[in-house]
Amino acid sequence: MTADEDGLAAARVVVVDVITAAWHQLARRGEFIPEEVRDAVIAVLVQRSPRTKIRMIAARPELLSHEAERLVDSAAVFSRDAGADARTTHYFAGHLGMFTAVRLGDYDLDLIPEHPRAHLPEDDGPPDAARWVATARGLKAEGRTEEARNAFTKAVRQARVEGNPGVEGEAELGLFALPPNIAGARGRKLEHAEQAVQAYRRAADVEGECHALVAMVTVLTHTSEPLRLDVALKRLALLDADSGRWWREYSTTMRSDDLDRTISGLRWCVEHAGLLGFHADFYRDMCAGKLAFYEERRVPVHDRDTPAFRAAVTMVDLARNGPTHETTELIDRLVREVEDLRRYARSQAVQRELSLAHQLVYDAAVRSALASGGPERAVDLNELASSRALLVQTDAHRWWERWHPGLLEETRPVRLAELLGRFAVQPTERTRRLLLQAFKHERSAQDDTERWLLSAEGSPTTTPPPVPVRTLRTLLADDHRVVVYASSGAVFLISRDDCRLIGQVDHERVQDHVDTALSHLSAPEAATPGGAASVAYLVDHVVRPLRKHVREGARLVVVPSEALWRIPLAALAPVELRGRDVSCVPSLSLLARLLGAAHLDRRVERFVGFGDPDGSLRHARDEIRHAAGTFADSFTLLGEDLGYHRAMANLADADVAHIACHGLFFPEYPDFSALLLAGPAHDPEVLWYGELARYRLRARLVVLAACHAGTGSVAFGSEYVGFPGAFLTAGARQVLAPLWAVSDLSTALLMRYFYSALATPASPAAALREAQRRMAANPATAHPYHWAGFQLFGAA
Repeated sequence: MTADEDGLAAARVVVVDVITAAWHQLARRGEFIPEEVRDAVIAVLVQRSPRTKIRMIAARPELLSHEAERLVDSAAVFSRDAGADARTTHYFAGHLGMFTAVRLGDYDLDLIPEHPRAHLPEDDGPPDAARWVATARGLKAEGRTEEARNAFTKAVRQARVEGNPGVEGEAELGLFALPPNIAGARGRKLEHAEQAVQAYRRAADVEGECHALVAMVTVLTHTSEPLRLDVALKRLALLDADSGRWWREYSTTMRSDDLDRTISGLRWCVEHAGLLGFHADFYRDMCAGKLAFYEERRVPVHDRDTPAFRAAVTMVDLARNGPTHETTELIDRLVREVEDLRRYARSQAVQRELSLAHQLVYDAAVRSALASGGPERAVDLNELASSRALLVQTDAHRWWERWHPGLLEETRPVRLAELLGRFAVQPTERTRRLLLQAFKHERSAQDDTERWLLSAEGSPTTTPPPVPVRTLRTLLADDHRVVVYASSGAVFLISRDDCRLIGQVDHERVQDHVDTALSHLSAPEAATPGGAASVAYLVDHVVRPLRKHVREGARLVVVPSEALWRIPLAALAPVELRGRDVSCVPSLSLLARLLGAAHLDRRVERFVGFGDPDGSLRHARDEIRHAAGTFADSFTLLGEDLGYHRAMANLADADVAHIACHGLFFPEYPDFSALLLAGPAHDPEVLWYGELARYRLRARLVVLAACHAGTGSVAFGSEYVGFPGAFLTAGARQVLAPLWAVSDLSTALLMRYFYSALATPASPAAALREAQRRMAANPATAHPYHWAGFQLFGAA
């Protein structure tokens, strides 16, 4: 063999080894990529000719899949983490762009060289602001929204350094135009538009300033800030009288509460769209669509309309005419568009925004799939909308592990803990209002930190895809049954053998009954009018229908939706679910990860318990000591011995962990759920919901004996937010936590029964059933308040 042939053979070995190792690593995390995709990717990467590679990718459907891109991207990350040289990592990272370009059709084969270049050109230093803008636009065109945001942000900073306000305005407008376009993002969009106006004004660029003012007007039209809107419209009219006149009429029309005025105004906007010059056709079509909607005519849909608008129109069409070939094709295209955006959104913040922005797209897709008789397809589409932020969070600890340990401490919200302590000691309306305002600012700061980490880390550029039903079914045991309560109201049953529709719930009625039932269950001193009837309704319509589909002795995993997250399903109907191990999970994808993850189980399990940090939970210490006594290897931290870092270090090494402290849940900000882990109440050391993304746990069971520690909420579209989900994504296999404020004494007694049963040995679900049975049999603790609130989360 020649030296060149020897080098090529060695390179092929590296390609095969790295791709195979990355493939196995993804499988361990619950991402199961077909072997044919793996083999096809290897076949491409071992080719020398770039043109041959392009032809191979274009000719094979499995190489045009997101799975192929995900595997190549993961290979780049794996090679870097394994300490490979930079050239090897760049080799895999460079091919990711090739796969993406071919999938999008964004290439010209004639411009692709037949033979590889001998070397890469030297980088000519950091790009200037204009090049950052061009890079950002290219990333946006590929659907890589988050990376485009980072590039536009760098362009803004670089333009300020260069003193180039024109390019700064371009970059700010680029940030403004990035999806999603939702209510929660309007504040940021308005800020970018205002910054663009100021930049263009400094650059004396009248056309650019007009574009930026239009951007401001589109946001302000849908806010309650008429004075700011009026100022922007007057400035626009001063620069461009025709445009100012049209936008004045449009904003007045859309802010009117009178239907006739809205219709007449939209007609005027359609007829006079020519005032807008180059943009006339776009805004004419936009107003024509809105006019058709208000006049109850068929709304014309264009590819340039937003996915949310097209989905809303399609939902109306579905309601009127049922599914048609046309609507089905449109919905499929919409889902592909949204998924292309999501696959490059690596932060939890962006995933939540996308869930909220495109909820209508997924709802329309699920309804269409159900109407065409495809339950498995409907479940897959429902999964695409569920808890994507948690799926991203499963790998978040890896980002933090690459940075110095001090970064964890530097980014902890110390000031927020002080405000929380003030509220815990004096829970007045004023301290609550101050705390909620601080949450708003801290959420923004955390989003910025996450984006900075991702930008600095550089990889991966793709996100874990949701697990399809066909993959999950291969992981289920024969006695597993998974019930999905979809946001559409449909109820699905998944087993190793099939996936089928088994019922329907009315979410609006369920919501009303959950509120009443919770008041009844969680308040032992006063009977709630209608409380028993609401419990009976939920049992009859939500739980009892499962009995005929889930035999006794089965392991039942429930994926709730909407209000069902707030009610203890297993405890509602102990007779109906007798002998069945019941637990809840936020999504099928997280369940697949829990079932597929490798766990190194110790022969002698290590128990870690800590609690009663300020002496106010007088029964918690006995609770923890009793639990520790049921394990051969145990470690406890109580009272003043507790500290945040000491507790978290021991939690990371626990097989079974028990935390007994105060917990707080805020419905307006569920992502700021808090456990007062250590310190006095007025100056606590807090474990925040979001901080668990920084850690990796190995526990098979985490018990949270803290008020509201199991309370979760569906926010940001269909995103579940709550401590149980955060612990599961951090690596715990099961979490036991209460859904309401629990009594210290009752909790201690329930935990005594629970750990005694767990030591028999029994599964956590069976141990919980036994503990709840014994509590219900005791007249002093018979009311459900004392025992029903605890719910098991994770893989049964």
